[in-house]
Amino acid sequence: MSNTTPSAATALVERLRGSVKKTFGAVFGNPALEREGQLHQQKADTAVEAAKLEAEAEREQTRAAMTARRQEVETERERLAAQAAAEKRAQQADIERARAEQQASATAAAREAAVEREKTAKKQAVARAEQVAKAARDAKERTAAELDREAKRAEATAAALDEITEETR
Repeated sequence: MSNTTPSAATALVERLRGSVKKTFGAVFGNPALEREGQLHQQKADTAVEAAKLEAEAEREQTRAAMTARRQEVETERERLAAQAAAEKRAQQADIERARAEQQASATAAAREAAVEREKTAKKQAVARAEQVAKAARDAKERTAAELDREAKRAEATAAALDEITEETR
């Protein structure tokens, strides 16, 4: 949460202030004071809700960042595994070539084609996984942005209520 978000104690003070003004307004027959008390209570409720929305938006952004990082790590792991597998196959091809040049040439060509197909398939799988991760990240970012907008609307409402409160004094 940012430093501009009212704390729970501030919200409690606003709520209590509102209750007192509302009660005094009702007891002394002062509808303006009663309404001012209601506005203080609404301001406290709005501030609490804005803080909740902002915290949820921050959690969603963190989750999206963590998901993206996990996907990056997994992609790198797959790349390294493919690289290690390709190196191992290349060593095996060299051993086979030493035994029989003609047989090794045919085997090496077949293995290279298989490696290329495997690399292509892995690249396609990685690309698909990255697209899925990007779509998930984008969805979470849209959700986080919507939560931010809701929080800003709530803060604007609180500010408007503050202005109304100040005007009624």
